[in-house]
Amino acid sequence: MRLILSFLFFGCAAQAQSFSKNLLTFSGGWANQIGPSYESESATSLGLTYGYRPSHYLEFEAGIQTALKPGPEIRGANYDFKPDDRYIWIPFGVRVIAPVAEDRVELSVGGGGLYQRYSISNSGSGFFGFDPYNAWGGYGVASAAVALDRGRHFWLGASPRFFIANGESHRDRWVTITGEFGFRF
Repeated sequence: MRLILSFLFFGCAAQAQSFSKNLLTFSGGWANQIGPSYESESATSLGLTYGYRPSHYLEFEAGIQTALKPGPEIRGANYDFKPDDRYIWIPFGVRVIAPVAEDRVELSVGGGGLYQRYSISNSGSGFFGFDPYNAWGGYGVASAAVALDRGRHFWLGASPRFFIANGESHRDRWVTITGEFGFRF
């Protein structure tokens, strides 16, 4: 009887694991600040995201995304300041997934909370108005991805993301467009 119950349990458990639950995604692309600013800042964006799928259509995700050196160069008669700054975003939220074409193509939308850190490495940057700060906010994401192999372990996709962060004296609005390479396990 124990042997039969063991086979029944493991058979059900194997069927429950018919899809890979974990996804690690590397992304790279372009970030652009939007909003009332007189000069739009843009930068290279890199990111890493981990997703966990408790079901076939739902994924919890958390990650880190950056915008490297978005600040403009400031020139004057006696100075030339190039800020060594960066935005670091830590989004955490949920995604709804729609598998298409025999689970080889996936479309998804999601959103959640966001922690943002703006930092600068140049000394004397406060003179030019570049001060580090933290902010909280939210994000939204849409994605399309296609499986590169039959086992659906390697994925290639693209995602636009929208970040909103409000600090004490800053109101940041950013959009990123990235290409993504994912490994599902």
